[in-house]
Amino acid sequence: MGDQLQEAVTRAANEWGPDKLSRNERSAINDAVKKGEYWLARLLEREARGRFVQSRVKKQFEQHYDFSLSKGTDVVDPATNRRYEILSGTESNLGRHGRRMAGELFRMLTF
Repeated sequence: MGDQLQEAVTRAANEWGPDKLSRNERSAINDAVKKGEYWLARLLEREARGRFVQSRVKKQFEQHYDFSLSKGTDVVDPATNRRYEILSGTESNLGRHGRRMAGELFRMLTF
């Protein structure tokens, strides 16, 4: 099932575009740009993309897996207890998750 999750993550990431931003996300990004905080605008956009991907994958697989998108690993297969984490694959994202979840064994689903 991990390969199916990876395919779903890749598909969802390819569907994402700036048109998928919520009004609040777009406003926060625009505010950051106005303040010259381009790094923050880019971070907010990447986070929005991640939430979009997670949401799409959850909708597709929530009948098969346990999803906890705000703490611990993102996805747990209750039948095998295998754990999956949906990651953007950027250096900062991988580093942050690596430090936060150093004691957990999980498969990375990157986009």
